[in-house]
Amino acid sequence: MPKYVYFCKECEESFEIKHSLQKTCKICQLCNTEGQLERRPSSVFIRKKISNLSTKSRPGEIIKATIQEIKSDLGKEQQRLKNRSLEDV
Repeated sequence: MPKYVYFCKECEESFEIKHSLQKTCKICQLCNTEGQLERRPSSVFIRKKISNLSTKSRPGEIIKATIQEIKSDLGKEQQRLKNRSLEDV
């Protein structure tokens, strides 16, 4: 199933959720407000896609560099979420 990023206009927070292409999320999982969600493309995907299009490197080099960037981004995001959950407790 694809992963989607939703932004809530009420609490001004983003969250990710997996669901089928036909479904849409209508209730914010963070503040339970209905009708204030906006589905947004993943920023990691957009940034990587644009940066790769303008590169004249070999495909293997582009893939390796992209994987390293994504790993770095994921590590930072994991740390941010870990710190956030510790603050919420």
